[in-house]
Amino acid sequence: MRHFIIDCDTAEDDIFSLFLLLHKGMKVHGITVVEGNVSFPVEVRNALWASDFARRYFKVDLKVYPGMERPLIKGFRTVENVHGKGGIGDSALETNAKPEPKHAVDFILETADRYPGELEFLAISPLTNLAMAYLKDKSLPEKIGKVWVMGGTINGHGNITPAAEYNIWVDPDAAKLVFNAGFDITMVAWDLITQYTVNEEWEEIKRMNTEMSQLYINFYTHYRNFAMTRQKMRGNPHPDLITTAVALDQSVATRVERQFVDVENCDCLTRGATVIDYLGVLGKEPNVNVVYEIDRGKFIAMLLDLLGGQRV
Repeated sequence: MRHFIIDCDTAEDDIFSLFLLLHKGMKVHGITVVEGNVSFPVEVRNALWASDFARRYFKVDLKVYPGMERPLIKGFRTVENVHGKGGIGDSALETNAKPEPKHAVDFILETADRYPGELEFLAISPLTNLAMAYLKDKSLPEKIGKVWVMGGTINGHGNITPAAEYNIWVDPDAAKLVFNAGFDITMVAWDLITQYTVNEEWEEIKRMNTEMSQLYINFYTHYRNFAMTRQKMRGNPHPDLITTAVALDQSVATRVERQFVDVENCDCLTRGATVIDYLGVLGKEPNVNVVYEIDRGKFIAMLLDLLGGQRV
């Protein structure tokens, strides 16, 4: 049994990352929510909807723990232009469920104490919740077995600024803390995942005619259109889902290098950039497993398997 917390700024790819974890039989102890993609109340509502869906579809009970609503120090902006006002396009997900009163940071600390060395943290969002948990308990890196980070860039090709990827840019101060705290981190970068978009498979998914495939098409249409028109991609990217796939099966990552990575948190043009010491010129101990290549076939197979399900 593998134990996960999934940390979300809950848009379409976060929701399907949760579904992939559950589809593969992982024990997800809770959904923690952090500032990011869309307004915080929408993120929490989307997480609650996903919990409702998981209860019916996967027969599991999941609780939602709202966390940090803003970065540690500076402000940020949401990106409804990318994900739509509802995080799954412009429509809203409806639910009557309520989140837990316990703060996400406290839930993270309690779960890490309950499963020391076994807990895995899927960070497909800004790193504010994890940074705050670390500030409250400096022994946390010894208790969390793995941290899977969707964030940063390898070659400096950002998506929110020319140099920075969104999750790291939202709270680079938190990211800098986390990257230098001693966690066992694997980083899946934005400019890596843009090479592995869903292209002609989109029409195949449409023809599947399952509940999950129809949900996928509905949720990703806005994101796909943005990616193909504004970001000039061949199809829709899956930053969170690819990170989840790597966490589930490390053979999905076909080239991984352990390197020293730091984060620019200056008030400057490169704020939020990940700096990878690929030549080792800084003389610092490597702290991150950086993914450089993905087996696209394995990832697509995992996605299609998730979307198969029962025909409607």
